Amino acid sequence: MSGEVVSVAPLEIRVVIRNPGPVEVGPLDVVGELQGERREARVSSGIGPGETAAVVLPFAAPPPRPGLYALVLLLEHPVAGVPDAAGSPPRASQRAWLLLALGARPDAAVTLRGEPCVIDAQGALRVRVESKDGEPHRVSLQAHADPGLRFEGRTVELAVPASGPVTASLPLARAGAARGSRHEVLVVAEPLDGPLARASVASATVDVAPDPSLLPRLHRPLLATGVLLLALAALAEVRARRTALRASAPPAD
Repeated sequence: MSGEVVSVAPLEIRVVIRNPGPVEVGPLDVVGELQGERREARVSSGIGPGETAAVVLPFAAPPPRPGLYALVLLLEHPVAGVPDAAGSPPRASQRAWLLLALGARPDAAVTLRGEPCVIDAQGALRVRVESKDGEPHRVSLQAHADPGLRFEGRTVELAVPASGPVTASLPLARAGAARGSRHEVLVVAEPLDGPLARASVASATVDVAPDPSLLPRLHRPLLATGVLLLALAALAEVRARRTALRASAPPAD
C-alpha cells in the first residue's frame, strides 16, 4: 500500500494497491475512512499478479488542524468457495492504513501496542499506550475491525501520563465471523491536545475461538460409528437371509 495527497481543497487522496500474490485479485473494493468520513472506490478490472492499481478517494474538506492523520482502509474482493444463500461468493477482507501529513509533518505523540486476544461471543482488545515525547496527552482511541467483528462504541478517550504506559480495554463482539478464524484489527490514537494532529496506528490479531460445544468435535467419530453400525446391520441381515434359505431348502435325496 502507498498513497499521496492529490489536492487539499477539496481533499483528494490517491491510494495505490499492489498485488504481490501469484493470482489475480478482483474486482477489488476499497473503503477509506478519515476523521469519521467514509469514501468508496472499486477496481473493477482487478489486479493481476505483481501489478498495481490506483483509486482516488475524495473527501469533503481537510481536517481543521494541520498535522498527521490516519486514513484507515478496508480492502475486499471475492474468493473461490461456496456461494451464500443470495448467490454471492465468499469475500476476503484486509485492513490497511496510510499516515498522511496535511499541512505539517510532526512526529506521533504516543506509541501503541495491541495485545493479541481470543474471543468467543464477546471479548476485549487490550491496547497499551505510552507517551512518545515525554508529555502527558489526552487521546481518542478508535478501533476498526474486519466484517464479522464489531467494536462496541469504538471510541474511547484516555489520559496518557508523561511517562509509563497505560492500558485501555476496547469491548469487542463476534458478529458473524467464522469459528476458528483470525482477523487483523486496527487502533488509531489521535491526541486531542495541542495545535497539531499527531496520529498513530497499531494493529493486533483477534482469534475467534472454535466451537466450544462437544457435538461438533464428535462429528467424525459419530459418523464413523454410524457407518460401522450400518455395515454390521447389513451383514447380520445377509446372514439371517442365508440361514432362512438353508432352513427352507428341501432335503437332498
